[in-house]
Amino acid sequence: MNILKRLLILLSIVLIPSFGSAKQIELDFMVFETPNLPAEFWDDAIERTVKDFPQFKINKIVPPNVGSMGDYLKQLQATDQFPDVMMSNFAVAEFIEAGLLLPFEDSDLERFADPVGLGLTNGRQYALPMITVVESVIFYNKSMFEAAGITEEPKTWSDLENAASNLKKNNVTPFIVGGAAGDSWAAAWPLMDLVALNVTGKDENYLKDLRNGDRNFSDPLMEDAINAYSSLVKNGWTNSTALSLNYSELQQTFLNGDGAMYPMGSFFAGAVPLDHPFEIGVFPMPALDGTPRLVTYTSGGPAVSALTEYPEEARLFAVEFSTNVKTNADDLFRDAHIPNNKLFDLEKDMAGYELHPLIFEIIEILQTPGLQHVPFFTFEVGDYALLPGLQGEVFSNSQEILSGKETSEIIDNLNSKLIELQ
Repeated sequence: MNILKRLLILLSIVLIPSFGSAKQIELDFMVFETPNLPAEFWDDAIERTVKDFPQFKINKIVPPNVGSMGDYLKQLQATDQFPDVMMSNFAVAEFIEAGLLLPFEDSDLERFADPVGLGLTNGRQYALPMITVVESVIFYNKSMFEAAGITEEPKTWSDLENAASNLKKNNVTPFIVGGAAGDSWAAAWPLMDLVALNVTGKDENYLKDLRNGDRNFSDPLMEDAINAYSSLVKNGWTNSTALSLNYSELQQTFLNGDGAMYPMGSFFAGAVPLDHPFEIGVFPMPALDGTPRLVTYTSGGPAVSALTEYPEEARLFAVEFSTNVKTNADDLFRDAHIPNNKLFDLEKDMAGYELHPLIFEIIEILQTPGLQHVPFFTFEVGDYALLPGLQGEVFSNSQEILSGKETSEIIDNLNSKLIELQ
């Protein structure tokens, strides 16, 4: 029946114009704009999607920044302006629990290589698994490593600390980190990776227990993860400008050669020009215990509002947007997002693009045998989701870590918020 309904929608969109002017289906679509994915990317992608569906009129909505999408959505919902479709770069679990998102049907997921992703809750998918991102990678300046006598990419946390120490001795800032004001998510990036690698990836029950009130942020595993981030600051291995840089400035600071290492998601590879003046490498962030783990995120596609006037059409638009091969190719080129589309062929569909070698290195990391893939902390759903409001607390307290606050203070802040929300 789902397939039949889908065919009927397609037929109505194609055939109705033949009999006169069709009723226009107007959808509000929230996207996010970044240096890698500017307005033109979204405008082109929307235009491609509706090319074969002239009945659609898409109104693009852009939040102040990608890190504020969840808060902005709440504001829109409170004023009866909740969009029909939205890219899912926010804590989807909060909106699922609030009954604000519609689940997709199995027929909507047939084009996706991995139909599960991070939007799956109680057996239903609420955010299309459009792309895969490798979250726990560290980009590095190869010439700075060589000048400091570092001949191999760090494989363990001890290797990473030794590399940072040698770089510091060579008068180089070891790590570029930061995220000012609304870009607190960027400040939290290393912590989210550290928690995923060393807490939630090591103890699969931790998040369930945290949600149920059986554990809190004082857990020794969590303390070790926070300490690992804090130690980078206390050792003087991070840039003093961390809290004054927005995301765009943070990225550019590393590209300018102001530091040796940049912990960020694999999408950074899309920002590196082919003719960049120094060579950049990439390696996975090591787990504290040496276990080979990799933080990955398969999701990121559109979610559909439970409040939309056009649920079937909104789902159709979401699927068509996510699986447009040309959009997938442009996304991979610009933001190193690896398409999760069965119809996408890397060799054939990227023939017109010159990909940066870093993108192929990231694909190799993703395909490394024996790596335990773990979900990205704060973006989990279902039984593993943080309580609504905790993601923002993790973000803001990461800025506190960069300001030099003690681990004990960070844990107290998080525990206080946890008690408040329970």
